[in-house]
Amino acid sequence: MIIREEKKREFYTVTALVREAYINADRSTGREYKLVELLRESDAYIPKLSLVAVIDNAIAGYGMFLRGKVGNQDVLILGLLAVAQSMRGHGVGGALVLAGQRLARKMGYSYLFVYGSNVYYPRLGYDFAYNFGVEPPEGLDREHLMGIKLDAQAAPLETGTLEYPVLFKTLEMF
Repeated sequence: MIIREEKKREFYTVTALVREAYINADRSTGREYKLVELLRESDAYIPKLSLVAVIDNAIAGYGMFLRGKVGNQDVLILGLLAVAQSMRGHGVGGALVLAGQRLARKMGYSYLFVYGSNVYYPRLGYDFAYNFGVEPPEGLDREHLMGIKLDAQAAPLETGTLEYPVLFKTLEMF
């Protein structure tokens, strides 16, 4: 498996993968693929942290890490993780998350947050965001917002609400 930055020529393939990955997912809005398309044009998008997992020359997974805020502090958000249905259970999602964490640390990010499975993400080192003093945006429950400190030397975050890119609200993702 190779984890690398998504290329523009792969946008259509990745969008199709996201659509397929979320078609039957719990808590899916059915608009995740549209969100990906719009986020690529937003200030929250970080091309170097828009990652694909490639297996046998085919894209097997995708992870999109985005700019977010807690108060006045910049943080990172795992905005979307998608794995082809045929590749689930093969470590693709975890590999994307861990690769994103390594790159984010090198880029100077200290904290990364994700809204997702409170069973899956703790296996990758995540803890509940409220243990960092961070609360979810209105409409999301605290039991599914988790975070990880990427830089052990980083100062504690100020207490506050995690600010997602406005497109999440616009598309009623939560």
